Amino acid sequence: MASIINSVTKELVILTPHYVFGRNPAIANTHLPQVDISQFHSSVFWARDGWYLRDHSRNGTLIDGELIRQSTRKLIKKHTIQFGSDESTRWQVLDLEPPGPYLKSIKRKDEIIKLSLVTELCNHDQHEAAIYYIPEKGWVFEREGATSSLSNGSKIIFQDDEWEFVANGDIEETIDLGNIVSQAYFLFQLSHDEEHIRLQLVVSDEQVIDLGSRSHNYLLLALSRTRLSDQLLEIAPEEQGWMQVGKLVKDLSREMRKDIDMYFLNLQIFRLRKQLSETLSFGYAFANVIERRSGEIRLGHPFFCIKKGEQNLGAILPE
Repeated sequence: MASIINSVTKELVILTPHYVFGRNPAIANTHLPQVDISQFHSSVFWARDGWYLRDHSRNGTLIDGELIRQSTRKLIKKHTIQFGSDESTRWQVLDLEPPGPYLKSIKRKDEIIKLSLVTELCNHDQHEAAIYYIPEKGWVFEREGATSSLSNGSKIIFQDDEWEFVANGDIEETIDLGNIVSQAYFLFQLSHDEEHIRLQLVVSDEQVIDLGSRSHNYLLLALSRTRLSDQLLEIAPEEQGWMQVGKLVKDLSREMRKDIDMYFLNLQIFRLRKQLSETLSFGYAFANVIERRSGEIRLGHPFFCIKKGEQNLGAILPE
């Protein structure tokens, strides 16, 4: 996230894709009341190759002591920007990353959390909640198995604090995610005793991504088997695969030969989403791999194949 800090007041500003400085509080994101500041003094905006400052004022704007007036200049880190003669109108550029979503604390001024496409929210180093992005649905906040949609300005609570979600621009989808997701399937390779579960994501005949053997593969396999069973029973697709969370926890405890709880389950779901988002450039398209509703959970991605050696134990594959 791009940010600048006031040299006198130390006020921190997170830049939006189009940010205005000026004397008119009705149009300025940051209000500068000094008399030598124009109503719409300067704007800072994001372009594909970086951040730029455009001066719109009568008196001009100083960038590292150089006066620019009615013109545009590309910004670099540590640039000093001064909008008027008063020292309090001087700011320093701290960061020039592309615009992105973040959380800002309601109680603690200037405390923010930068969000990636899948972000874990911790409390005392313990997983408490997560925020992730689903194409065509948007941002989702998940805590203790409950989910809610986020829009710009939404308020959430975690870490015993209230936070505001700031979208700060749109996610650019430069590839056909819909086609990728609709043709991809998960491939489970089970050992003879099913102690080891290797997972792959088959995107096409030419592209097979190895996701390795992780503990969350047990979770994904259990949900896949439930979905497969429901399909064989000819249950309607929108109702296929739903499983009581309590039953899933018991089944996984038996399969993994250790006691697990809801905290462990939620952590495994987060780690699965995180692995997909970090392994693949388009991994966030699979953020809805696990779906939840009150007291129930299911595999959100409908396509998979389960194999043990050369034996096919069942599959639901794209047509």
